Amino acid sequence: MRSLLVIVMGIALVGQEFRKRDNKDRQEFAGRIVCVGCTLEKQEGGAEAQCTLHAKHAQGLLRVDGTLWTFVDNARGHAVITNAKLREKEIKILGWRFPKAQYIEVSKYQIKEGERWVPYDFCKT
Repeated sequence: MRSLLVIVMGIALVGQEFRKRDNKDRQEFAGRIVCVGCTLEKQEGGAEAQCTLHAKHAQGLLRVDGTLWTFVDNARGHAVITNAKLREKEIKILGWRFPKAQYIEVSKYQIKEGERWVPYDFCKT
């Protein structure tokens, strides 16, 4: 009986720890889409990224403050990580951040085309 109580309490704690985030908690992140490996190679004492061989030029967000952020590789983030057409484009991402890991989970985003911002529609992909 005691072990059943421990299991139930453990399940309850896990449920609290991994709850979904609310849309109201999303933040906007602006910057430019870049190849993470190539960007790290260009820095002083740069990384030996070998992004052509291993990471396939996985993309991240270079923010205006110079910080480099990567994306959670899920259904929405994968399109931003892998779509080479987005590279070097200005972007506004609405999502949730994980600052200790410098990761952003993408909810939705807009790309700057000329002087206007064009929202991306995941349903048309």
